[in-house]
Amino acid sequence: MLQSIALYLSLFMAILLFSITYTEAIKIANAEGKVHGGTLIFSSVCALLFSRFTYLFI
Repeated sequence: MLQSIALYLSLFMAILLFSITYTEAIKIANAEGKVHGGTLIFSSVCALLFSRFTYLFI
């Protein structure tokens, strides 16, 4: 029971963080001048981490 909840939570978080990463990459690609990529780097690392959690809970 708890393992299935953890699986769905980590899957949801991975999908959410990958979508945030995608939108941030679009914003950075369209920006002119100096950009700050902290959100892009942080969300992409966390998305990979949560996708690894999803793999572990299967």
